[in-house]
Amino acid sequence: MPSLEGLTEGQPTLDAMNNATAQETEELTFPPVTKEHVLNCSYDSWFPKYRTVSIRSRIIKLSPDFVQYIRDDGIILADDDEPQEDEAEEEWSASSNTAGAPRRNQHFEEDDSDDEPEADCRPPNERFPEIHQEIKERIKELGGSVAPKLNWSAPKDAAWISPHQNTLKCTTPNDIYLLLKSSSFVSHDLEHAFEDTVPSSANRPFQPVLVLRPFFAPNPALEFRCFVKHRTLIGLCQRDWNYYPFLDGLRPALVSKITDFFEDRLRFTFPDGSFTFDVYVPGDSDSRDELGKVHLIDINPWAPRTDSLLYSWVELLEFKVPGPILGSVVNEEEIIRIGPDANEEDLVDGSGVEETTDDEDVDELVPELRLVEKDNPAAFNFSTPQYSAHKLPKEVVEASMSGDGVKTVTDGLKVRFSFFNGV
Repeated sequence: MPSLEGLTEGQPTLDAMNNATAQETEELTFPPVTKEHVLNCSYDSWFPKYRTVSIRSRIIKLSPDFVQYIRDDGIILADDDEPQEDEAEEEWSASSNTAGAPRRNQHFEEDDSDDEPEADCRPPNERFPEIHQEIKERIKELGGSVAPKLNWSAPKDAAWISPHQNTLKCTTPNDIYLLLKSSSFVSHDLEHAFEDTVPSSANRPFQPVLVLRPFFAPNPALEFRCFVKHRTLIGLCQRDWNYYPFLDGLRPALVSKITDFFEDRLRFTFPDGSFTFDVYVPGDSDSRDELGKVHLIDINPWAPRTDSLLYSWVELLEFKVPGPILGSVVNEEEIIRIGPDANEEDLVDGSGVEETTDDEDVDELVPELRLVEKDNPAAFNFSTPQYSAHKLPKEVVEASMSGDGVKTVTDGLKVRFSFFNGV
């Protein structure tokens, strides 16, 4: 996911800080990242192919008017959006369908009519009624509560403003609009997704989409990021930065289960040879290994914008893959491998190529699973709010830690707006 989300998911360990220092003194050389690589990791690109191993999802194509609504300053919500009765106690109340809109003071009014066109002030149900209605229907279809994301990123940095106890849970379109318009991650998807990419011959258009998945609270200990280099799974690690004692006992089963999943589902089907993917492996007391089915959560490009978490990009880039596989999607019956003495340049110009078949002897690499260790300082930062760096005033973050966070912040903003506007 080419987004800010991947840059701030964890807190630095001592090893990570040492790695960061190494990266500052040594320039990293990544393979060129094209727009096509980024688009291959867009949810709507890969989900249809991996639907059976992914979380149930509904994908809604977004119109230019919807995208402009997300970009516009201010928050105008739908005026036909009624909260469900059983959620009423969780909702924060507002006297209108605008959130924190200041009243203009005539003493400071200037004629700016020639500067830029006026923003569209219609509510979403009037501005893009078809999409608004489709969102309503999809929420109902998925059980009444959903978690939203765009092509690559979920608005996790905006969970503090959610009426549902600092989660991404949404029961109405307005819940979704509030999260999307408050998120830097979402803005990055729309404005900067293709930054630092190199030109390519492919000219695939970018279609912004809204992804809705049933809301559930996964066990964060069982979410893992997986690193694939030249179609070989070279490493796995926790996504969560807390220490979980029980994970060490599950290490062999987790490595085996995720490796089998990669070999069976992703290795020769994803277009790019190097990428990262995230999985969730729920517990299952009825299973022999106490683990359930592997679920694909996300796919991210092999690029510095993707968080390497418990690894450093230096070691991932320098890792020598035994018998690396060239190119995009290949035929499993006739694999093109690089000879054992080949170097990184050979992956570009094709020298050192050996045509082999699956019957030939190729050393199987068992990927390392890195877990947060007990003596890791980051394992004790349970009280630090995730994404608190994005980058809100202290009182806003503190207010958001309670169920009444949004109402507290909104009331405070109204007082300040009244003061500055002479009301």
